[in-house]
Amino acid sequence: MLIDSVYKSKILRGDKVTTIRYGNYEAKPGSEVYLVVRPSDTTLAKVRITKVEKKKVKELTNEDAELDGFSDVKELLHELNKIYGDLYGDDEVTVIGFEVVKRFNDGIPLRWLKGLNYREPAQIARLYLENQEKLSLNRETDFIMRRIYNEGLGRAVRTFGPKRVQNTLLKAYHALYGAGII
Repeated sequence: MLIDSVYKSKILRGDKVTTIRYGNYEAKPGSEVYLVVRPSDTTLAKVRITKVEKKKVKELTNEDAELDGFSDVKELLHELNKIYGDLYGDDEVTVIGFEVVKRFNDGIPLRWLKGLNYREPAQIARLYLENQEKLSLNRETDFIMRRIYNEGLGRAVRTFGPKRVQNTLLKAYHALYGAGII
């Protein structure tokens, strides 16, 4: 689920627990999705969809606005009009409620998640370290995976650089996949 970066802090503080989308937006209560901040395409968190409600713009309330991180419905409508262009009373919107299930302090580039078949780097590192003897990769891979596992993705990237970390994660993922572990 894509979210503009201006809402990042509101979401992390818990001040924004819904997103309102123009039209008939498909989402399923109970499903877990990644919350991706635009324009950086950084995965901020994993969220669980708690509700999906279709409404007409004229049916939006102050409560809807507050759950979406705005002071009132007037402020909410002003923002929706900036994003989607002029909305009218009979236009349909989808109100999607969510709760943060897992927060990624370092953020994960979306393209990395896609390359890892939506497996989180910490999960790859843990599985790699648990099965290190079976996989027999090199010492550098061992070292970088241990750094990701113990100190987090951000620290590993600052130490080894993004390209090296990404390549190491891909190498570990493919070795785990090839060994039938994932």
